[in-house]
Amino acid sequence: MNKNVWIGLIGSVALWGANTSVLNAQEVTKISTLDDLKKVQNQIQGVVKKVRPATVALTSTKSGASGSGVIVNKDGLILTAAHVVQGNEEMSVIFPNGKAFIAKVLGSNRTKDVAMLQLVKKKNWPFAEIGNSDAMKIGDHVIAMGHAGGYDTRRPAPVRFGRLLSKNRRGFITSDSVLIGGDSGGPLFDINGKVVGINSSIGQSWLTNNHAGISALVKDWDRLLKGDTWGQLNRNPMADPDSPVMGFTFEETRNKGVIVMEVLDNSPARKAGFREGDILVAIGNEKVKNGRDLLVALNHHKPNDTVEVTLLRDETKVVKKITLSRRGEFFKR
Repeated sequence: MNKNVWIGLIGSVALWGANTSVLNAQEVTKISTLDDLKKVQNQIQGVVKKVRPATVALTSTKSGASGSGVIVNKDGLILTAAHVVQGNEEMSVIFPNGKAFIAKVLGSNRTKDVAMLQLVKKKNWPFAEIGNSDAMKIGDHVIAMGHAGGYDTRRPAPVRFGRLLSKNRRGFITSDSVLIGGDSGGPLFDINGKVVGINSSIGQSWLTNNHAGISALVKDWDRLLKGDTWGQLNRNPMADPDSPVMGFTFEETRNKGVIVMEVLDNSPARKAGFREGDILVAIGNEKVKNGRDLLVALNHHKPNDTVEVTLLRDETKVVKKITLSRRGEFFKR
């Protein structure tokens, strides 16, 4: 049978058997016999058994947000996508056995679509090891997991097997491991079960799926852990289309507001008279000290709401009124 047919079969068949040996990426690409196929299937079975307990669902009753995440150390540090946690200070973490715990949202890099949370309860949590996406080669096999369609008591997190298709300088990688809603923030593993990416979005088709490479995330580790939020969440098709947007990029200060870096054309911020260099310090009566405050305050409003914002411009307070846009409509322009 053709090698590509074997690859397709192993992506859809039920996993079975014990993990009798560990294969490297090069060995996995050399599938030409039934025995080769069985070895790879056993390899995946072993990986899934090891990492599934660390693949969790994330939900927020406050905002309605949901997605997936992966625990990466025994203390309960969770990695996910920025668009899953935006506007939330905490999330419920649902484990494969249905038990739920609270995690505090730490930092987010919205440009890379990555975020960090910390489970509040002290416990020896199951976790997956961090890998190296920079070291991977095009064609290497990968395993995507996440709670596709949302957490379901009737089945564990589904497993998708595929190949690395591309890498770019911004740290994003693509694969043909199919993602759907609910997979956002879930892990992409290498063939040995190490986290090499965080599920971000579906590309132009289900055959091209975007992941934030773990090596790029590691470069932001200290800022994320500290709780910084920065960058711009652009046209991610998995971001909530009904969320409100102002239409500007920002950088953080030392808890003294967020600096307006770029005001997007035809945006609510442009119409309201925002300028590059302004420092946004309040939305309505809510103070904005940092990026997370900004997202939380925005989450308290809906698209088409007109809100009053306070800016510092050359150390002078300026009050503006801004009518928020719906993300899905704004990014169609």
